[in-house]
Parts: sequence; structure tokens; C-alpha cells
Amino acid sequence: MCGIAAIFAYHPDAPGIDRGELTAIRDHMAARGPDGSGEWFSPDHRVALGHRRLSIIDLSAAGAQPMSGADGRYVIVFNGEIYNHRELRRELEALGRVFQSQCDTEVILEGYAVWGAEVVGRLRGMFAFAIWDTLKHELFAARDPFGIKPLYLADDGKTLRLASQVKALLAGGKIDRTPEPAGHVGFFIWGNVPAPFTLYRGIRNLTAGTTLRVNCGSNPEYKTGSGIKEFFSPQASSSATSLADALQDSVAHHLIADVPVGVFLSAGLDSSTLAALATQAGGRLKTVTLGFREFRGTPSDETVRAEEIARRYGTDHQTVWVTAGDFALERERLFNAMDQPSMDGVNTYFVSLAARRAGLKVALSGLGGDELFGGYPSFHDVPQLVHRARPFAAIPGLGRFIRKAAGPALGAFTSPKYASLLEYGGSFGAAYLLRRALNLPWELEGFFDREFLDQGLDRLDTVNRLNDSITGITSDRDRVSVLEMSWYMRQQLLRDADWAGMAHSLEIRVPLVDVELTRAVSALRQAGQACTKRDMALAPRVPLPKDVLERPKTGFTVPVREWLLRENRETESGNNHSAARGLRSWAREVYARFVPERERAAVLQHPAKPKPVSATPAQLKRKQRILVFRIGQLGDTVVALPALWVVRKEFPDAEITLLCDRQVSKNYVFAADLFTGSSLIDAFESYPFHAGGGQRLLRPLTMVPATLRLRANKFDALVYLAPSARTQKQMDRDRQFFKALGIHRLIGMCEIGGGAPRLSSGQAGVMAHEADLLLARLAASGIPIPPPQSGCMDLEIGPPELEQVSRWLADLPGDGGRRWLGLGPGSKMPAKHWPTDRYAAVVQRLIEEFDVWPVVFGGPEDRTEGEQLLAGWGRGYNAAGFLGVRAAAAALGRCILYLGNDTGTMHLAAAMRVKCVAVFSSRDVPGRWNPYGQGHAVLRSQIECEGCGLVECLERKNECLKRISADEVIAKCDDLLRRAIGRKIPSVTASL
Repeated sequence: MCGIAAIFAYHPDAPGIDRGELTAIRDHMAARGPDGSGEWFSPDHRVALGHRRLSIIDLSAAGAQPMSGADGRYVIVFNGEIYNHRELRRELEALGRVFQSQCDTEVILEGYAVWGAEVVGRLRGMFAFAIWDTLKHELFAARDPFGIKPLYLADDGKTLRLASQVKALLAGGKIDRTPEPAGHVGFFIWGNVPAPFTLYRGIRNLTAGTTLRVNCGSNPEYKTGSGIKEFFSPQASSSATSLADALQDSVAHHLIADVPVGVFLSAGLDSSTLAALATQAGGRLKTVTLGFREFRGTPSDETVRAEEIARRYGTDHQTVWVTAGDFALERERLFNAMDQPSMDGVNTYFVSLAARRAGLKVALSGLGGDELFGGYPSFHDVPQLVHRARPFAAIPGLGRFIRKAAGPALGAFTSPKYASLLEYGGSFGAAYLLRRALNLPWELEGFFDREFLDQGLDRLDTVNRLNDSITGITSDRDRVSVLEMSWYMRQQLLRDADWAGMAHSLEIRVPLVDVELTRAVSALRQAGQACTKRDMALAPRVPLPKDVLERPKTGFTVPVREWLLRENRETESGNNHSAARGLRSWAREVYARFVPERERAAVLQHPAKPKPVSATPAQLKRKQRILVFRIGQLGDTVVALPALWVVRKEFPDAEITLLCDRQVSKNYVFAADLFTGSSLIDAFESYPFHAGGGQRLLRPLTMVPATLRLRANKFDALVYLAPSARTQKQMDRDRQFFKALGIHRLIGMCEIGGGAPRLSSGQAGVMAHEADLLLARLAASGIPIPPPQSGCMDLEIGPPELEQVSRWLADLPGDGGRRWLGLGPGSKMPAKHWPTDRYAAVVQRLIEEFDVWPVVFGGPEDRTEGEQLLAGWGRGYNAAGFLGVRAAAAALGRCILYLGNDTGTMHLAAAMRVKCVAVFSSRDVPGRWNPYGQGHAVLRSQIECEGCGLVECLERKNECLKRISADEVIAKCDDLLRRAIGRKIPSVTASL
């Protein structure tokens, strides 16, 4: 798996090759090949080959590229893997060919020397390569028939350029960047750029299964195979006697490597079957699964079943949880890696990242199983639509008339596609387009410039090309299979797997997208065997778990929309033009990242602006834009609530953006998680922060992406809500940074810190609460604030969050109507963790005396401890890691008391007006970070650890916390519960 580049100045008038251009193209693909690089130039500098290497087979220097054959006639650059290279090597050696390495690259090279272009048909694997013949002065290039590995070309009539990436060719600096209408229009039809087009007229995709030959002085000659449909022809044959044998054979070939091979494991049949067959082949297998907090407790959660499958087959398994914060942190790198705009690929990007961090260079993916074995709804929907709509489609103009007549009415209530059922139901190609299209062609009218749209649609010729791809196929099932493989799989899934895997220098192999397996399945079907997804899943000798076999298909999705809504607070209200909907959220961002604003303005058609005469002065005035700076995690965000509500009251009609840090090293709750769904904040920005002592600092270099967006927003004012302990030096640096953004009005940036003013002491000698210090800073800037201890803590929790809690409870045993006791162990902060056995003893006594129902709150790191505690009590619920932060707040609001340490969950409980009994270590600042409000009980060690800090607390095993006894905590709980319930609890000293 590598990155390849080639330049051939084939026309006599073409200028000589610029060595710097080849280097720029090659090294733009460094992630594709971090293990080595090479280049080769012909003596006359008319031909150049470049290569970046990811070593998988023959890790020695003998496998380096560009590679020359033993006789020196041919030179090759190759990207991919040939799984039958050993068999071909033996055949070539029998013909007298001599090999210098053990790698598959040399097998292609020597095979070409013997068989010429026919070598392509003998290769089993994924490949894109270019071979220079020094004797004939001829360049030959080829791609595998499925298009697993990419190859792009730019031909200006004199010089031909080839590379594994579009962006690599652009990096060379000599490509025509004129927009290609078919590429732009095609993206909004499919959610990807359909081959052979790209966004640029100067770059084309070498069609899968195509060979290219070009000689000095002659134009390139292309030879295209018959495509994927050839594997489904009546003449297709295979030596496989059973589906199980064919599957095992494909998996065994795809495991060939000189480095460890793992599996992307979901709870679906495809990847589960691969994991079972791979372990059946022998050896210890690594498996990786992605989990998303938004999907916990829903059918989309893959983690529990995947872990069950891993245990069954004894794999070395790793579950990686991805959050909205991870998505934001990786977003810039993700877009840099994405070679062409795509609506998909985020899931593959993150699971590839997880696999690479697990030490893998190669991973098997279940991609292709649905296309080959009929797993999509399209296998039922498309034939049914065609057979029902075909009689009406035979009436000229009827479908178009109904669409135009019914479209506006239907569009107000449902997808406008329903208006096109008759218009697009007359052929398999058109019906497939209706099923798969992001937008139908007619939906783009009024969106693109008319001439640009017409050119794009003419070049795409979508319906005709769809129908051509299944010419000669008679089976309905095979027609849909070929359509899915040729369009969705090839142009979306395989392309995404390539760029997303290569972003992390990971080779993704697809055993279910295999020439021999496809031939075998086709032949077995023609022989009368069913070859369904269930038949595939029954192939392993050790069967899959029953619940996996019987689980309905859910697909593997990523909550991109939810993540974007949290950051952008965009709403998608109804009755908008479908093309406009296509631009919303992820599609809009993807397109904008690839197409500069000036170019978008040239190709898009924008609606006319309303005439100013009908607008009032207030409507003409732009909304104020306010940037609020607050750093920290969940507790810090909750503590800032009173100040944030003051800001909203001061600027009721402004667009308020909250700027926070994102802590990279921990499971982190971002402010958007807390405020999405409320009217407090309109948008969110963030910058990465790596833990490592000291205050979090605004560092311009780490904020480059956010800085560009912040400057573009042209904020009218900054509200500075950084921690009150910020030093003057830090504040000065912050002031310079925000002024550099063009913000001149700075609110709250005054010298109020330390322990004063003492606004809400509650008892003598205790410094002001951090929430009140923030309010004091606003007051010093002339912003009216409420009296002390009356700040607004409203999270605007409502029916959506309560409904989430109800759904969570519906799947749990026990009595949801009992008195709830909230508990937060706080496992993420070892230096603040009160001993587990004391929590267990105290809550046990509370259960006995008050008949309370313990509910454990917190993040995923609290889940294990929660399960242990609940098992000991014999009752209760574990909400740790299962509820989003707003749903957790709703659940906390049902508690009569909260018991925990100094964590964000404690502050969240206080915001929900739940009384807290909090156990603090002596390293916490006294008073400043107490639960906000009156009536809480906070316990600290009477004897502080001298010079106690985070490291000291850990080294002394939390001695200061251990000095807080269970009896002290019981006394505080007794005091608060007695007021609510009226019963006193005896001491628990004897039971400890």
C-alpha cells in the first residue's frame, strides 16, 4: 500500500520534467507511505516515476520502489497488494524469470515482461500501477476491476501526469483547475464525485478495470474492461465447491502479510464473519470497534455485541469511544486527508485511527458484503418499483407531469423524491438513482448556474450510464448487486476507505470485494445456491452468536449531524428546497472545504436579496456578534452559568459564540454538549489543549484553524470569563490575542482575582465563589448583575431530555418511582476520589434507613465502579456513560440528594437545585468551587496535606481524603435528608 506518481512528457513539444514537481506530488502523499520514498528519471528527463512506501510484504530494502526488473528494461511504481503473488511467482520462475526480492511488486513487473498487458487479468488483489518500458519508450498503467486503489491522471495534450491522489497532482502546481461541471453537480446528486470526473477539468479518474498505454509522440490509448458485470455473466465460473470454502479462501489470501493484520469489528454480520474466519485461519487476531456516546442504549450501539463476538473468537479486542470533542479535534486533519469531497468516510477515518494506535498496519473491513450478498433495502425496493412503475413510465411525459404537479405539495410534508416515483421508476438505472441519490437532477434547478448545471448533467448522463452498467444482466438481484458495486461501493465506500485509511498509514483490505469470491458467488447462485447474508454468516466453523445472526440490519453510522448541531446550532426546519437541504450541515461544510468562496459564487445561483425598501431599520441592522471566552471542563462551564445568563440578558438579540478549550488527554464534556437545546449560546468554537500543568493558555499556533474562523466572524465584543486565578501576564497575552482577532471591545477583562471580593462567603473566612467572581468582573465592566447568590442556573431542561431519561428507564429493571440518591464516584480524577468502600458503606446505610434508590452518574470511566457498587447494594441504576450530559441533568433533577466529590457532575446537580454532600480533597481551593447555591454540605480534611497538590495526593494515596470518615459524611447526609424525609441515621463506624 503506497502512493505512486508518474510524469511522461510524451509530445515532442512538451517541456522537460521539473524534478521539483515530481517531488511535490510524491511527498504530498507522505501519509500513504511513511516507510520510504524513491524516484526515477529517464536519461532524457522525459519520464519520471515517484513512490512513497508503506512496507507490508518484504519489509527489506529489496522491496523499495521505483523498482527495476532483473534485465533493467522495465521500471514500475505500484500501489496495492497482490494476494496470489506467490502462485504467480512459482509460475514465472518455471518460465525462467529471476527474482531479486520476495515482494509482490516484482511479480507484476516480471509478469508484464512475460505476458504484457494480459498480466492484469491474472492479478488477484487491489492495485494501481505504472510501468515504463525503456526499450519501447512506452508507459503502461492499470487499475484493478473493482477500483479499490485509486489512480488519477492529468493530460494537457503534451504531458501526462499520474498520481494516487487528486490533491497530490494539484500540489505539483501545473494542473488546470477550471471547475468541472460534472464533478460539482455529481457531488450534489450522489454525495461523492462520480468517476471519471473530479472537481477539476484538468484531472480525471482512470476508470476501474482500465489500462492506459502511451508512446512517445502518440496520444494515450485507453482499454476499458467490461466492468463488474462480467463477474455476473452466465459464463462466470469458479472452482469453489461451497460458499464457506470461497469465503475462507478469500480471507486466507487477504491475511498474507509480513506485519500483523487486524479486523474492523462491528456488530454486523460482515465483519463478525470476517473475524470468525480470520481466527479460523490461525493466529492471534486484533479487533477494533468504534463506540459513540450518542448511540449508547440504542440499536446503533455496536460495542456490546462486538465485545461479545471478540470474546467468542478470542481476539485481542479494543473498543474506542469517539466523542464530539474528538471529531472537532480531528476535523482539520480529516479534511486534509479527504482527497475528493465525500458525504461519508468519517467512521472509517476514526476506526483507522484507532487501529493504527493499536499498532496495526493492515486491517480487514467487511465492506462489500451488503453489495455481494444482498444486504441493502435496494435489493427489494428497486425491482419492486420498476415492475410497478414500468407501465406508467411507458406513457411519454406522464411521470414528469405528475412530478411537477405534485412535487410542491409533497415537498411540504415529505421527501420530494416521492413525486418522482413514476418519472424514475421505468428502468433499473433510474430507480436505483431514485433510491440512492442525495438530490435528483431536477432538484438542483435554481441552485447551480443554469448553463453550469446543464453542462454538468449532460456530461454525467447519469441514467444512461447506470443502465449501461447492467447491460446483459438478466437477474433482478444481480442487476442491483452490480449497480451497488459499480456506484455506491466503488465510488463512495472504497474511495473513502482508501483516503481514510491512508490518512493514518493503514492498509484497509476488503476480502468481500474479491475477484475469485465474486465469481464463486455468481457461479454458486447459477447452480441454485442462495448465497444470502445469512448463508455467508453461517460459513465459520465456530458459529456466530445467535443474537448477532438474528439481529436486524442497522448499518454503521456516525452521529456527524448531532456533532455539527452542537457546534453550529443549525436547525433544519421544513419546506426548504431540497438542493438547499443538500448544502446543510455536513454536505455544506464538505463542499465549502473543497471549493473556494469565489469559485462557489461563480457556479452557484443565489436567490435574489429582498428589496431594502420593505425592510425596517431594525431588520437592516446586522445582529451583534459576541464572543465569550471560558475554559475548563463540565464543572467550570456550570459555574459560569450565572455570568452567561447575564451576558444573554445584556445582549438578548445578539449571536453569542462560546470559545472553549478541548482537553485532548481525557474523556471531556464540551460546552456544546451542555448548552445545545438551550437558548443561551448560538455557536461554539474551540481549540485543543494538552494537559501538562499550569493554566490553560491561548496559544495562537494551536488555534490556527479556529483563529481563521474567529476573524471571519468579525465579533463586536469579547466577554472574558477566563478563571479568576488567571495571572496578569496571562491576561495581557489573552488581550493581545483577542485584539489581533479584530475585537476592540473587551468586557470582563479587569483585575479581579485572588480571594476578593468576598461576595458570597456564607461563613467567615471563606473566599468568594468563582461564579460570583465572574459576575463581579462583569459588574466592573458596567454590566448590570443580580444580587449575590441569585445568579441564574437555568439549563432549560425540558421534554426532550425527560423523554431521553424515560427511554433509558424503560429498558431497566426496578422501580423508577423511588426516591433517587445521586452518586458521583468521580473515577476520572484519582486525586479527588474518596475510597469506594466508604461510598458503599454510607449508601448501604442510606438504603436501609431511608429506602433510597442509588443512581450512579458520571462518564464512561465511572461505569465499572458503578456496576460494582450497585451489585453490592442489590438495587439502583447505572447512568454513568449512558446518558448525555443534558439527559443526565434531567435525571439528576429527580434526586433528593447528591453524594460525590468535586466533579462536574456535582456542579450539574447543584445547577438542577439538588442539595449536595460533597467530599473535597485539601488541594481544592476552599470555597471557590463549592456547589453553587445555599444549603449544600462540603467536607474537607481538618488536617491539610502540607503543600498538597495533584502529584502529592496521588503519591500519598489520597491521605487527605481518607481522613474524611464515613461517619462525617453520614452526619451531613442525615442533616439534609432529615429535613426532606424526617428520619435520622445511626453511625456506621462499626460496620467499616
